[in-house]
Amino acid sequence: MDQQTEIQPWDPLDIANRSDLEILTAAKKREIKNILKSYVGTYDPMSELIQNAMDAVEKRQDCDDEFTPKLDIIINLLENSFQIIDNGTGFHLEQFRAFMAPNISFKKEATSRGNKGVGATYIAYGFNELEIRTKNPHFQFSGRFRHGRDWVEDSSGTVHRPQVLPTSSVDTRFNAIDQGTSFKITFGGKNTRPSNLSWYQATTPEQWLYLLLVKTPLGHINIEDGAASSISFDLTVVDAAGTSNVSNSCKAKYKYPHEEIKASQRLSTVVSSQKAAIGAGKDPSRAIEKYRNSNGLFDWFNPEELISKIRSITEEERFIIKQHSVSAYGYFAYSTSVWDNLNDVKAKLRKNYRILRGGLQMANNHMAQGDLITIPLTKSIGHQNQTHVIVHFSGAEPDLGRKGFQPELRALAEKIAVFIVGHLAGRRDLLKGDSGEEPDIGREIHLHDWLREQEKHGESHPLLLKNDNFFLPTRKISVQSEPLSEQDVIVLFNQLLAGGVIRGVRLLATSQVAQYDGVLRFIVEEPMEHLVFDEVNNPLGVYREQLQNTYIGPPQILEYKFSLDGLIRDFESGVKKQKDVALAVFWDMGFEYKKDYTVLSLLDFDHIHRRRHHGLTHVIRSANTTFYAICLKELIALLNDQAGAQAYQRQAYGDDI
Repeated sequence: MDQQTEIQPWDPLDIANRSDLEILTAAKKREIKNILKSYVGTYDPMSELIQNAMDAVEKRQDCDDEFTPKLDIIINLLENSFQIIDNGTGFHLEQFRAFMAPNISFKKEATSRGNKGVGATYIAYGFNELEIRTKNPHFQFSGRFRHGRDWVEDSSGTVHRPQVLPTSSVDTRFNAIDQGTSFKITFGGKNTRPSNLSWYQATTPEQWLYLLLVKTPLGHINIEDGAASSISFDLTVVDAAGTSNVSNSCKAKYKYPHEEIKASQRLSTVVSSQKAAIGAGKDPSRAIEKYRNSNGLFDWFNPEELISKIRSITEEERFIIKQHSVSAYGYFAYSTSVWDNLNDVKAKLRKNYRILRGGLQMANNHMAQGDLITIPLTKSIGHQNQTHVIVHFSGAEPDLGRKGFQPELRALAEKIAVFIVGHLAGRRDLLKGDSGEEPDIGREIHLHDWLREQEKHGESHPLLLKNDNFFLPTRKISVQSEPLSEQDVIVLFNQLLAGGVIRGVRLLATSQVAQYDGVLRFIVEEPMEHLVFDEVNNPLGVYREQLQNTYIGPPQILEYKFSLDGLIRDFESGVKKQKDVALAVFWDMGFEYKKDYTVLSLLDFDHIHRRRHHGLTHVIRSANTTFYAICLKELIALLNDQAGAQAYQRQAYGDDI
């Protein structure tokens, strides 16, 4: 075992056919090019190496009950390299000489993650620097395969067909295992993806874990019970400065959203609680109070449940579900902002990347395959972005590149995803309302913690009104800090009404229709002088010419949100209808409006003639309808600093006017 086997350098393609070398070379190059074209994902190289390593350790585990499978992964941002070491079976000589040639595989189709014989070809010829080591009682070798991609891309005939060359370099990590294999890719060069690992903007093991456990086979998917694989791994990340950080004994398990997002409830558990209450003669609605105000709902579905619950299932689809033991998982978040919070705050990945998000993830043999697919909803389409669905097949055959499934399998997966969205969204009464405020998915806040946090927020974000014309004689708002929630917005708005800051609105009642917040009237009443615009004394007023008569408008719908984002997401999901809303009151404008809406700023003094009622700050328009808005944050800013607020309004909304 200590002596490296003496063999001569060789060309992996020679093993297939040694006759007519030039014709063979051209044909094999075309074949390899077609293989490389099927790999376009930025996680493909890691995924191929990982699935091969997992298959190798499981193959050894099948023969040895005492064996403990282990992987060692090193991501070196300084070298721009990815290495994986497994303590699996290692290669035999003839296998090792042949495995990089296209369409040669030594895996068992029924149990292996990959068996088409193209992954190793992609690893060898998709990049320009590959280091390979293998050892077992029968054979050991360390070598290097260079310029594979350069040769494939070469059309001039100046790049020689690369060979595997022995190397005398030592790898202490590889030497520490009794047997197994190591692959190391150094990235860079023409047409390679990724060309640089810095693209991911992940520099710590914790960040890389999120990427690897969602996007590669390390994210072992087990729909039956959500259990991890028996394989564990160590993850080392060397940053650009050469500093090494390690996470040891990591579990190979998919990042299921309900395990990452606190206050998530399994829907079948809720239903069981209701049934138990009914059986005991108790009120089923009270039995589930503890589940309300949740961040999300989730559930698992086995083949029998899918067949029995999906009403439109066909005989052919029943057969596929049984043939491939199709199972599924779904998570419905109360708001799409949950995905942003998970990505930005918990995973700490580059902003707006959304490593987990709404969509359909197809999976086969315990690993995700391809990118997320948009769930094809025909109504309440916003729900497709709130729901993360996994549909898992056993023994299905994705095409080359690990991406696509046969059309009938994809169509079935989409039907299952649509069913799961409807199944979970049907109980969104258990979820928080989407006020647009930033979710807290990391923990449950206890009363003492909440009180202390409110105190700290008041100290760090005091709410000040410097204008001398309002809240006389104290010139102070009783609300002491900037809003953090929808309830804070409601309180502040009522304070502004009571203090005479906003004079064109009268509240009638909270709404009697469950999905809306309240009822208002727009009014014009005596003394009308109090409604007239004055740049200094009454900057929220309207022009005198618009005040011909007193006026009491009809009852209309009022909506409160922390951020306008929450209301727009309600429109997208179908929870609320934009045409029903007359006025939206919120603290922060957010960003969602930029997709499909234009904003007319009434805080820009050039547009006062468009303000219909005292206190309105913006008009929000879509292709179909218009509603008024009062953005409290920007209203307060105008009262405190007119010049600065004017400049901001023109800069923020000038293109939308």
